[in-house]
Amino acid sequence: MGNTNSVKKINFEDMQDMIADNKTILVNTLDLSKQECLIKRTIPAVDEVEIINELIKTNYSNRVVIYGMNAADESIVRKYNQLTKLGLTNVVVYPGGLFEWLLLQDIYGMKEFPTTKKELDILKYKGKKMGNRLMLTNQ
Repeated sequence: MGNTNSVKKINFEDMQDMIADNKTILVNTLDLSKQECLIKRTIPAVDEVEIINELIKTNYSNRVVIYGMNAADESIVRKYNQLTKLGLTNVVVYPGGLFEWLLLQDIYGMKEFPTTKKELDILKYKGKKMGNRLMLTNQ
């Protein structure tokens, strides 16, 4: 509505295609302390600024995919807005995030859903339960 741009989203099948495309850059929004298990081909968070600046300088038009921890992770929208404001035009988000990816990996295997490391504790990437915090009250 109005003068806002909607965030372009992809699903896990699109993400699989993006991993196979060497021209696509994967960016994550996970905390620096949670960089040990990432979707294969994700650029290291410590190198992100340098790589994005290089993309901007060279008028890079290839796709950038952003993902976060899970479907409730709002940081992907902030990163999307940041990158598009910098002039990158071919930016999409994978809303399922690392949590969805690891769940699919658990069912279908590492070959179909590759990561930099095999993660055994998948639930540490789930979203926080909102529970009663989302309910409207008459107070």
